Order: sequence, then structure tokens, then C-alpha cells
Amino acid sequence: MTHSSPGTGRALANVTPLPNKGTAPPRARPVAKTITRIYLLGPMRAIDRAGGDNILPPSKKTQAVLAVLCLARGERLSRSTVAGRIWNRSSERQARDSLRHALNELDGVGAWRLETDHETIRLNTTDCWIDAFESPAQSDLLLVELYGISTSFDHWLLAERVRFENHWQESLEGEFKALAARNAPPDERAASARKLLNFVSTHESALRALMTAYFEMGDRALAIREYERFCLLLRGRHDLPPSEETVALYEAIRRGALPGAASSAEGRKPVRRHPRNTAPQLVDLIKTGSRDGGPLRGPAVAVLPLRNLSGEPSRLYVAEGLVDDLLEGLGRVPGIFVVSRQSAAGFRYQDRTLQEIGAALEVEYILLGGIRIIGDRLRLTVELANTRTGVALWRNRYDESITDLLDVQSRLAEAVVRSVAPTIHFAEIGRVQRKHAGDYDAYDLYLRALQNMHNPSREVFETAEPLFTAAIEREPYYAQALASLAHWHVLRVGQGWSPDPSRDTAAAENCARRAVESDGLDPMALAIQGHIAGYLHRDFGLARARFETALRINPNNGRAWLWSSYAHAWIGEGPPAVANIKQAMALSPYDPLACAYSGAASVAYLADEQYTRAIEFALRCIGENRGYTTAYKALILGLTLSDRAKEAETPVHQLLSLEPNFTVEKFRLKSPAGTGEIGDRFCDALARAGVPRFS
Repeated sequence: MTHSSPGTGRALANVTPLPNKGTAPPRARPVAKTITRIYLLGPMRAIDRAGGDNILPPSKKTQAVLAVLCLARGERLSRSTVAGRIWNRSSERQARDSLRHALNELDGVGAWRLETDHETIRLNTTDCWIDAFESPAQSDLLLVELYGISTSFDHWLLAERVRFENHWQESLEGEFKALAARNAPPDERAASARKLLNFVSTHESALRALMTAYFEMGDRALAIREYERFCLLLRGRHDLPPSEETVALYEAIRRGALPGAASSAEGRKPVRRHPRNTAPQLVDLIKTGSRDGGPLRGPAVAVLPLRNLSGEPSRLYVAEGLVDDLLEGLGRVPGIFVVSRQSAAGFRYQDRTLQEIGAALEVEYILLGGIRIIGDRLRLTVELANTRTGVALWRNRYDESITDLLDVQSRLAEAVVRSVAPTIHFAEIGRVQRKHAGDYDAYDLYLRALQNMHNPSREVFETAEPLFTAAIEREPYYAQALASLAHWHVLRVGQGWSPDPSRDTAAAENCARRAVESDGLDPMALAIQGHIAGYLHRDFGLARARFETALRINPNNGRAWLWSSYAHAWIGEGPPAVANIKQAMALSPYDPLACAYSGAASVAYLADEQYTRAIEFALRCIGENRGYTTAYKALILGLTLSDRAKEAETPVHQLLSLEPNFTVEKFRLKSPAGTGEIGDRFCDALARAGVPRFS
């Protein structure tokens, strides 16, 4: 049955009229065979599952009509309401005519069912999957590109965003509280807390639940790192410390004596654990000497001797021990170069300005401060200063009770490094952004390229290549830039964004080879060669050889441990995969590509058949980078393999939005985890979750 819209002679073939009084009900059109995916979060899109292209009409106001009907959740709306909401500056007749034209445009798409009569409109949502109903996200992403359509539409949209945010917060909090009430296993509680933190990043109850769950699973270090990450977020966003309750939990976890942990764990399903990593003890390597090659080596920092404010010479050894721990910790941060202790010690008794010390040591940043010990109390005051401006970028004071001096020194150094490392990173990004593009040197271009490579937007990601290329043109033997460009090509293939995977594979190999030729002792260059061998060619023997060489040169190289974990997981070696990713995450808590570590942890736990833990790390990865497709694949696999295939429907739609041509067949052919027993298991799970089998 068709319906002629008032004022037009054309019948809307895809529009079913609603019944009027005294008339027979309309005959419903048959349900479509495929589901249309409508994305309202971020740029609005509509994808016919049979294809992959955006089928939305180009008119923003037509898109706004569809958005209003979608968010009505199948409710009937009056034509006057919809028309007035979008065309509020037009006369009523003009607005209704504009609405009629928009409905004709929507009807022409043929991917959804509109039910309409003279006065009302309804979108039949049974043929549609709408992301706003299935997936929580930041509320300001809802119809982000449609804001400004009209004053009336903007007011309505703001109210919808509030409703969206309240709905998802209540829903996630309800799930979170229900699991706590029934004393669910810690891995389940961790996954639920992670979902809530992904939506409300400053939700302290969820943070405490996550920390407690990690502690109960034996991941004390991970619980502490989550606390540190949260503190950085809270200070940066609101300039506030965590609550006393959160600090108390942190202190209890740090001491390893969580109140009630033993009793609360009774009756819970045990979490399977594996032996600790049996890798050799890491060698403490500190980057020393002056900065040969200048700015190519990135920002450099000097740690000046801490002043002994106690006045007792016997306390000097405590200050020296803290400096050693600070040097060791900063030496592990990727991209930061630390001047040797001996070089910085020469300025202990010199009355020089920060600018003069910076020029003498060729450093951009100086860490300085002092300690005071009275009785069994130790106070550390410390600040990070920019040697170009002499301005303090960060400062803090720490008070500790001395019970085990070595433990106190280690803990204080770790806390300082966790704050200093991101401060330097953000300062460097800010410095580059303030410069005119024409003034960029090779390091500036490299830094900007790294930032863009880690962006979840495909458009921003693509801009990294010319920046890397420009840096290499200025410095042809820039090993770090060459290795990172090789990594960019690998990511492009892995994300499904490469128009020519063979070309990107060849480019990755060429860049990695040039990086090793430029600096045969650069661990990143060797590690990316190993990653290319394993990921793109499934040559796991060569991959392991490269990782072993990289780790012999620098046992603290987080990327080598990261990619080694992936290599073990892809061939189903779960225990070493888990052990290596734990090592990688412990060494690289400040890596700007944090999502890669979370994604690798998810894949490692999948290989180890710890599916609930895999789900939690996949959710963590999505929270860090919503464009990282590895996370969605891992989440789909974790849910399906733990008999929760229905819950995998949403991440399947999200994955197909990011990687429209993804199929089970392509996974088997392209993924290094697509062969053998683990490949059969993963492919079967993807198919059961609803991923198309073939193109």
C-alpha cells in the first residue's frame, strides 16, 4: 500500500500510513532482509549492511529529520512538531512543505520504513540498529555535526544529550551495583567497572571497584597504575585530588593488606593465574652523556642533586638514593633522554640560573628539589622546570612515614616519574603547536607525527605519514622516525585503512630496514622488524630473533615486550603472552600509544582462555582509543567465547563502521591469529557473533 503525501502527486513507496479513525489499518511492508546501521554518535552515518557506504541523504536538515525520528524510539511524532523543530524560522506551511521534501528524500534511500499519515510520522526501528541505544559514549558526541541546524533543534538536542547521558549512567551503574551485590567474581566486576569508567572517567566508586578487583586477582601493580592514571586525569581535568576513601584504598593496596580481601573473596569463582614471568632480571640501563645529534633525540631532562634540608650529613645518602631511583625511572620513559648523574652533579654547589644550567647540560627540563627527615617522617619537595623559560611546570610535596627506607625511595620515585613524564610530553606537544609550521625541525615534525598517528580519527591518522616523511627528508638517518613510519604502515594495514596492503607492507619493510641500517643498536628499529615479520608475514621465528636482540640491547624496551606478547598470542601460547604483556605494561605506563598495550593484553588473555579478563582489557582499549579496531575484534571474541554472543552484536556494528569490509574470510587470510587451532576457534566465534563470512 502506498500513500500520496499532501501537496504532491508522488506516492511514497516506502512509507506506510498510520490508520485514521474509521479506516482500515494499513498493510505493513515486509520486513527488510538486512539491518540498516544508523550512527548518531559522532558524524551521523547510515550504512546498509549489504554494502559499506554512507547512504544518508546529503542535506543536513533531512538528516536531522531522521535523527529526530530515531531518538523518538519508534514513537509517533506530529508533523508540526518535527517541522517546527527543524524549520522554526519558516512559516508553518513552508515548514511542512520542507518536511514533506525531506521525507521524500529519506524514502528514496529505501533502507528504513516510515509510517505516516496526514498528521503524524513514525520510524519503524525494527529494521534498524541505532548506536545511541546500544552503546554509551560522551553525550556531546550525539549528533555533533548537526548542532546549529536551528535554535529549536539545538534546544531539543541539548535535552536529548542530557537524557542520553542519564540513561547510560543509570544503566551502567545498575549493572555495576548488581554485580557487587551478588559478590560476583573479580574479573566480572572489573569489566563492569571499566565500562562505567569509559563513560564517566572520574567515577571514583568504579575506580575503587576496579582497583579492588585487580588486587583480588593478584594484579597489585596494575591496581596502583590505575590509581595513578586516575589522579593525573582528575588533576588535569578538575585540579582536584582523589577522595580520602580512594587514597585509603590505594594505601591499603600498596601495603598489600586490603581490609577484608580474604573474607570477601570466599565463595567466589577462583580466577586462574599463571606463574610469574620467568624472563631474566632486567638490567637497569640509564641513558647517559650529552645529547649527540641535538634535537633528534627528543626532550632531555637533568635530575639535579636533591638538597638535604635536614642539616644532618648522615641523611645525604637518602637524597642520593632518591636521585638514583628517579634517574632509573625516567630512563625507562620512551622518548625522554636523561643526562647522567655525574654531569648533573657538577651543579650541586653552583649558583646558576635554570637557563644557564639548561644551556650547559643541553637539556630542556630540570627536576630539582629537596628532602627533609625528622624522626620517622620524610618530606620530599620536587618540581619540574622548563629551562627555556625558567617556569616551573609541575611541583608537588610528598610526606611519608619511614618504615622501609628502600621501599619509600622506590615508591616516591615512581610517584614523581608518573607525574613528570606526561608533563614533559604535554609540554613538548604544546611547544610544537605554538611554533609556526615553517620553523619545525626534524624532531618537531617527528613529535607531531607521533601525536597524529595515535589519534583515533582516520583523517588525522593519515596526516602522520607526510610529517614523518618531512622529518626523514631533513635527517635521512633518523632511526626513530624511520621505525615509527614503519609502524604507521603496519597500523594502517591492521586497521583495515590501507587502500593497498601490499604497498604498505613493502613500505613498512623498507622503513624498518633503513632504521636498522641507520642505527643497528636502536631497539625500536629491531622490534618493529620483528613485529613486521610476525604480523605481516607470520614468520614467528624471525620475529622472536629480532625481539631477543632488541631486549638484549635494552631489556627495558616496552615495545619489544609488547610485540613479543602479540606474537605468542597469535600462535596460541597464552601463558608467555600474558607474562610479556604484563612486563610491557609495567615498563611503559607513559607510552602515548597506551591503547596498543591494552589491546595486546586483551589478545593475550584470549589466547590464555581468560575471556572475562580479555573483555575488560578490550573495553579499556576502546576507552583509550575508540578507533582502534583490534579492541572491537577482541571484545567480540571474548564475549562470544564466554557464551555472551548476544552482547557481541553492538561491537560487531561498531567494528563494521570502522572497517566496513571486514569479514571472517579476511580475518582468516590476513590475521596472524587466523590459522591453526586458535584461528579455527576465533573464526567460528566471529561468525557466531554476526560478522559476515564473506565479502
